[in-house]
Amino acid sequence: MPSQASIAVLPFMNMSHDAENEYFADGITEEIINALTTIPELKVIARTSSFAFKGQHIDVRKVGNQLGVNTILEGSVRKARNRVRITAQLINTVDGTHLWSENFDRELDDIFALQDEVSLLIAEKIRENFGHLEIDEAASKIPTKNIAAYEAFLKGSYFFKRKDFEDIQKAMGFFQKAVQLDPKYAEAHAFMGETYLHLAGFGIMSTDEAHEKARKAAQKALQINPKEARAYKVLAYIHLFYDWEWDQALAAYSQAVACGLPNENEFISYYFIFLEKDFDLAINVAKRVVETDPLHIITHWQLGLCYYFAARHEEALKAFNMALSLDANFGEALRWKGLVLGYLGRFEEAIQAVEKAIELSNGVGPAVMDKLIIRILMGDKKMVVPVIEQTEYLDPTDPAMMYSLLNMPDEAIRYLQEGMKVRSVMMITLKHFWIWNNIRHDPRFQTLYEQMNFSAQQPFNPARQSLAHYALPAATTPIAALLNATEVQHFSAALAEQIEKDQCFLDNNLSLRQLAETIDLHPNKLSWLINEQMGKNFNEYINGYRLAYFQKKALDPANKHLTLLGIAYESGFNSKSVFNDFFKKSTGMTPKQWVKRQRG
Repeated sequence: MPSQASIAVLPFMNMSHDAENEYFADGITEEIINALTTIPELKVIARTSSFAFKGQHIDVRKVGNQLGVNTILEGSVRKARNRVRITAQLINTVDGTHLWSENFDRELDDIFALQDEVSLLIAEKIRENFGHLEIDEAASKIPTKNIAAYEAFLKGSYFFKRKDFEDIQKAMGFFQKAVQLDPKYAEAHAFMGETYLHLAGFGIMSTDEAHEKARKAAQKALQINPKEARAYKVLAYIHLFYDWEWDQALAAYSQAVACGLPNENEFISYYFIFLEKDFDLAINVAKRVVETDPLHIITHWQLGLCYYFAARHEEALKAFNMALSLDANFGEALRWKGLVLGYLGRFEEAIQAVEKAIELSNGVGPAVMDKLIIRILMGDKKMVVPVIEQTEYLDPTDPAMMYSLLNMPDEAIRYLQEGMKVRSVMMITLKHFWIWNNIRHDPRFQTLYEQMNFSAQQPFNPARQSLAHYALPAATTPIAALLNATEVQHFSAALAEQIEKDQCFLDNNLSLRQLAETIDLHPNKLSWLINEQMGKNFNEYINGYRLAYFQKKALDPANKHLTLLGIAYESGFNSKSVFNDFFKKSTGMTPKQWVKRQRG
């Protein structure tokens, strides 16, 4: 069982009569995930891995084991006209115990406050059961007051996450509708910006048009909300791959992180690989994302890319194989697997992998070039060169890479010069990518290198760029003390006195927040006091009092007519399994065995 407080939010079921409201249930689920990711000490499984279980009826204990979490949130959403009902329950993945459940009925106009309320309650229950968390109680900023705009945004987000050719185009239509309904909807503008970048990636829109429209959308979002994280992310990508403004790219990404953008790693991995040549750091970042998104093919593929650019081909192969174990027909993983097999000299396997990728893409796309690269590695120069010469390429850096591998500098440089003119996104690789080593010392290559203005890049400084958490990926930050020694002594005494005097532990719905109010202490500080100073989580601390009360009452002859379970409920326990487990853990015996031994 994971020692860290951790959770996976499974897709909420759509209980509405209209099947099209699926997007609404998915949107609610995702908003709760996003809210929980703002708690630094809480490990939250990313949307993609959680949604891998959509529509499946699997024992939560198996889900918890597969995702490496100790709690699961599941629930349902029923939407009818302007009313919404959310049912949610939090479950311990070790034994299937229900830690908390509740129903919420609200007007649709209150949906954002409801999302905050549910997220806060979930976080508090996790803290009570699994250890200290710093919970920010401030309500989220309401993104729009126009519910129709919000519904259009949710539909756009639903299609955007699928990232398929047709879905991206549908997503753009819904985001455009959202900003038409509410021109001040910052998040919708930011998503439009990112969608433009995907349209360029799919070849639906030219690179220059897409990047300029994305820039305008991101800037519009920031005019409305200067803390719109996704807008900064869009600008970071534009600065890095299109503007070639290195420090502005990192500054924009730093702003995105500071504003709370969750579960992002692609940008910073690319930055460390292409500009810093810090492969270990890029790999560690990618590994951390795999931990929170273990069932997402893209996270394993991304890790494989980090290994590939680090020329660690054996490890890259393992990562691509892991992606393919999740989806055997994922063409990108197949073609990159073929490449690394080629560099490992396993040519027959390499050709098989790439040919399958070509088949899946109907004979178009980069896998065709990858097959040529493998032939180059096999020494088939005579066969490859005529094919390269007869082929038209959308990106001039593609033939440039092959000519570099062939050690044909004139041809390679000519295509790189074309890449400079059309601002190919792969020009950033000139700084460190080993594929250019055959031509790196050519004066013409050096001229192109200088034109990329790499020398203007400032050295990476995590503290300066507000990205200190990337400096030491494996390090764990000690929990800061929230009370001084005098306060610890004072509130420890006040807490014990309050519990013993009022016997509030007999309330089986007692919460940490309620107890904190009785001694006039912030819940975060009480959580820290119990966990860090007393070495227990809240439930262990309170159940200790309940156990002592039970033992005294169970041995009282006046209570012989009562069942042990009845006495347990009177002592504040609200679950048979929780009572039995805690009792045996504390005493090494079952309640029945303990009572029998005590009575002689």
